[in-house]
Amino acid sequence: MPYQAIPRIAVLCFALVSSLLLASCEQVENRENTGVQTLNFTTYTGSVNAVFDANIGGKTCSASGCHNISGGSGGSFKIYANATTTSELTANFISAKSFANLVDPAQSKLLLEPLTGIFSSVGSHAGGDIFTLGDGNYTIIFNWINSPVSP
Repeated sequence: MPYQAIPRIAVLCFALVSSLLLASCEQVENRENTGVQTLNFTTYTGSVNAVFDANIGGKTCSASGCHNISGGSGGSFKIYANATTTSELTANFISAKSFANLVDPAQSKLLLEPLTGIFSSVGSHAGGDIFTLGDGNYTIIFNWINSPVSP
């Protein structure tokens, strides 16, 4: 097969398109994403984590048979009981945060599950009804979820 030269116009078009693409790369601005929010770790460790260890009507969320990371049967929400180390508190924070709804805090699974008798989200909460709407522990968690911060 004889050698065929690439038409000059094709080479010029390729060069022009390449130049335009490279030129546009220089105009990209690196802007900070200000729309991303998360939950406050300090607020969590200062007030929210204690709710999971509190005796509420003879029950605690972090009990060994419930949400305790060492063997509780409480679904995928697992926490360390009486967490004191930074790694335990961070693990608890991540677990709790994963059940928070920042768009609609009242629809957070972290709040709905203990209210299952009132607002069933996925079935029954084996631990029974823990919170009532507006009680102190519910309010602590709700206020934490309702006050996201920028990372």
